[in-house]
Amino acid sequence: MPLSAESITTTALDVLSRYGLGDLSMRRLARELDVQPSALYWHVKNKQDLLVLIATRICAEVDARCPVTADPLVTVLALRDVLLRFRDGAEIVMLGYSIAPSDVTPAALRPERLGATASAGAMAYALGAVAIEQNRVLFAIDDENAGERFAEVAAGILRETN
Repeated sequence: MPLSAESITTTALDVLSRYGLGDLSMRRLARELDVQPSALYWHVKNKQDLLVLIATRICAEVDARCPVTADPLVTVLALRDVLLRFRDGAEIVMLGYSIAPSDVTPAALRPERLGATASAGAMAYALGAVAIEQNRVLFAIDDENAGERFAEVAAGILRETN
């Protein structure tokens, strides 16, 4: 596979699924791709840029499920579902969102669709709540009502901001 931003992102997602965010480094990624670390920088400016690319790839799955006209609550629920499929998914997207929110926010949740307050509230809640949920799993803390609680709070946030 030729080296490109896409192949680097794909390999980074593989590394994340096997080892987690704490073990994702440009050196490890270069080893996985069998290239020198400097070769990565022809395609990805820095690790922050890589995190945005990974977060954008993850959120593209939400866009594939929920077009720009989708119900915001359905989109937030799809975001939770997608984030939970990736190891450290919420933390990765949270980092990407911190750096480049317009690149990472799913289309149906963008400020131009919902308004700045509703968009920021939906994203902050979804990312924070799912990060907590994923951390509880790491510590074997059972939270059988997480999904229902998430949906209830998300609906309240979206109702209050509209």
